[in-house]
Amino acid sequence: MKYQLLCLFVCLAIAGLSAQSGLSWGVEVYPNISNRRLIAQPTIPQTEINAVNASETSKFSYTVGGVVSWRQERIGFKTGLLLMESGYQTVRQEVDLRDDIPAGAEEEQTAFQHYFLEVPAELYFYQSLNDRNDFLFSMGLTAAFNVANRERVTYFFGDTDSRESVSLDNSEFTNLHFSFITSMGYQYAVSEGFRLVIQPTFQFWLRSLLNNPNAEYNRNLYSLGVRLGGRF
Repeated sequence: MKYQLLCLFVCLAIAGLSAQSGLSWGVEVYPNISNRRLIAQPTIPQTEINAVNASETSKFSYTVGGVVSWRQERIGFKTGLLLMESGYQTVRQEVDLRDDIPAGAEEEQTAFQHYFLEVPAELYFYQSLNDRNDFLFSMGLTAAFNVANRERVTYFFGDTDSRESVSLDNSEFTNLHFSFITSMGYQYAVSEGFRLVIQPTFQFWLRSLLNNPNAEYNRNLYSLGVRLGGRF
């Protein structure tokens, strides 16, 4: 029900803002540090949960795509279509000699990469500082469809390394995700038809990665980074 209400709200916002304000298009890139919140079944010992938590860490991720926005004097709305890569990784650790590993490898690290097509629905609130500069705050929800999942293992040989990447079975992962996203930032009008935007941003996924409710471990992604955009 809450997602139907969100869709209704988005439609009303688009209709109202497009009728009263100008339309602008743009591009956006969101380099970020992504991580996960671990979810474990209650039957798993806390010592084992602590060990898994200690073995996993954040990774560099990104989102890039096109956006469209409407703005009145102090309020606006943004949507678009973006490609997102997110996930987490393990810490570097000694190789397990029982595994089939390249000869001479001393350490390994596994990155879990998840790819999505994302559609944001964000409300923007503006405070004009002068004719060229605006302070802004935004919050909203995004919908994202999972399109691919990969596991990338990096082997370290002293000062060198090599990587092996394999695709994971998409059927094991949740297809449709929703996330909460919020940011504050600054917009600068370079000219009458072009504006630059910079927004420190936090995003948290409301649905878990795996679609199996009985999985021993599951994870909710989140990210922190800086969104950079251009509006035309």
